Amino acid sequence: MCGRYTFEIDAPTLQQAFGLVPTGFSIKGGHNIGPGRYIIFVRPESGQRVADVAYWGLIPGWVKDPNEFSKPINARAETIEEKPSFRTAFKRKRVIIPASGFYEWKAEGKAKRPFYIHPTEEPFFAFAGLMEDWQGPNGEVMISACIITTDPNELMAGIHNRMPVILPRSAWDLWLDPASQTREVKPLLVPYPQQLMAAHEVGPEVGNVRNDHPGLILPVSA
Repeated sequence: MCGRYTFEIDAPTLQQAFGLVPTGFSIKGGHNIGPGRYIIFVRPESGQRVADVAYWGLIPGWVKDPNEFSKPINARAETIEEKPSFRTAFKRKRVIIPASGFYEWKAEGKAKRPFYIHPTEEPFFAFAGLMEDWQGPNGEVMISACIITTDPNELMAGIHNRMPVILPRSAWDLWLDPASQTREVKPLLVPYPQQLMAAHEVGPEVGNVRNDHPGLILPVSA
């Protein structure tokens, strides 16, 4: 799964990379973003791309009470077309969730060692995501999102058995185009090339989501 990531990307970088219209809100960073936080994502709108904010934990439109729904943070690429929670969003509400890097934990017996994974050639990762805009009976609207995961590449296989789907720039147009068919975008849900990412072990402090500072991504001392 992908349950924790970092976001240290300023508005000009996002606007230049995605050709965004200017955002109408402040973009705040974070070094330990976890489920239930509000996150930045990129979506299409009227032929353009805009940055928006969503609750991390998908709430499909058919949910009656979000407080009684599990709100998945990840969607498995292999079953994304079968699961009622993701089918509609995969067809019509595909988004990109930018991330500076992400954390994953390597299990060794009863212990787990945290690792930080980051891009080596791009300024950020572009996670394949889904969004929903749940509407309540009184007109309230809740925008939410989740990250799609897939099998690990060779680098990630030594740490965990899943990894987020990371889209290369060449795939952004196809993924974000609402007119793209699922049969066209399904082949994009594959492991990212291992040579375009790197990983190092970090300290256990990242395990507490309340900790959020730049030191969390530093390598542990030898």
